[in-house]
This record gives sequence, C-alpha cells and structure tokens, in this order.
Amino acid sequence: MVVGIPAQALREDRILDEAQASQGDPRRIADLFGLTVNAAQRYTATVDHVSFAEHQRRTGPSNPP
Repeated sequence: MVVGIPAQALREDRILDEAQASQGDPRRIADLFGLTVNAAQRYTATVDHVSFAEHQRRTGPSNPP
C-alpha cells in the first residue's frame, strides 16, 4: 500500500503517538520501537510541550479537522 509519505515520517508519527498514549513513558517507547532510552526521551519530551498539547486539543477526536 502506498500512503504518499516517507516511511521514516510515518515511523516518527507512530512513535509520537505512542509517546502521547503512554503518557511519556520512555522505557515503553524504547522497548516498542527498538530505541535507546535517551532517544525515546526525545520523543516523550513532546508530551508536555505546549504547542503539541494545543494541537492535540484542537484536532482531537471531539474536534475533527
């Protein structure tokens, strides 16, 4: 299946989504995606980032685009 975006961008999106779903658990991200804990922490740092939280609020399930 062709989705029109690079595989790396899709992977990063999935990692960020899981970081949000796990409430920023770097060990879970590291284990699930085969990353080091340090690399996983870079993704989980986005969970509390103001602009990311605002984006999630605006585009969440109750506010479809």
